[in-house]
Amino acid sequence: MKGGFVVVFALLFLFAGCSTLRVTSDYNSSFDFTRLKTFAIVYNRHGNSPMQQRIVEALTRAFKAKGYVPASKGKADFYVVFHTNIKNRRQVITDYQRVGLYPYGFGTYAMVPIQREYEYKEGKIIVDALDPKTRNIFWRGIATDRLKSHKNPDERMKYALQVATELLKSFPPARR
Repeated sequence: MKGGFVVVFALLFLFAGCSTLRVTSDYNSSFDFTRLKTFAIVYNRHGNSPMQQRIVEALTRAFKAKGYVPASKGKADFYVVFHTNIKNRRQVITDYQRVGLYPYGFGTYAMVPIQREYEYKEGKIIVDALDPKTRNIFWRGIATDRLKSHKNPDERMKYALQVATELLKSFPPARR
């Protein structure tokens, strides 16, 4: 049984290590989160893309899962605003390969550094929670991930929901 536990733990660690999603959050410690019951997602509807619609749906579902109720802008206890950004990134990886100095690698060998360069796209979503009265941000969550291609709209929606759920794990912040 103990060996099985080690294998399961090692597999979980391996799969957790494959994720490139990074999430951070910050908040105003003097804000009273206990008074929040309803929310409205407010965003720039100009240029409304299918991905923006997925983000709105994912955030709505994630907030509802936490017990918050969607409301009209005039009746919401807080507003949710999001911004997205995509950047081209480069990653240089250096590994060392063993090179034999004699035929078939027998005898003396040398370690030679080999550099590989990878280009990828990195996506970022910033989600702000604002007080409707003061328009001050009282909570901010940021999720950054290496973008992957998804085969269809259902996979894209599933990914958007995964990011929204992970992002909102720190909302509301734990009481101290």
